[in-house]
Amino acid sequence: MRYTRMGPAGWVGQIDHVRVYLSDADGEVCRAQAAVAAVVTASLPRLRDAASAYLDRFVDRAKACGSAQEPWWLDEIEFRDHAGDATVCYALHFRLQGDDGGLWTVDMRASADGHRPFRFERRQG
Repeated sequence: MRYTRMGPAGWVGQIDHVRVYLSDADGEVCRAQAAVAAVVTASLPRLRDAASAYLDRFVDRAKACGSAQEPWWLDEIEFRDHAGDATVCYALHFRLQGDDGGLWTVDMRASADGHRPFRFERRQG
């Protein structure tokens, strides 16, 4: 994947319609994040499904948007720098049609035994 500088502190790439944001490391793409982003790109459908299933454990889509069958729409992937953490973390940002202004985020942790969701949140705005 190719990345384009996005301001002084970040880089952006794209997988189909999904934007991918990486941190800057001394004027270059953060290599650790880029390596994990390559794995995410190669297995995006599986990771998207795992994150969606994680949301479904906690969120009633019928109440959130009016339709239990409405799919989670993946819009962005944001890599986050956690200083001192041996694993790279990233966030998948989803939207639900009918949940006006809602942004649903699933934080994922990449480790040797796989990529796993560990937290979610919803923001309005």
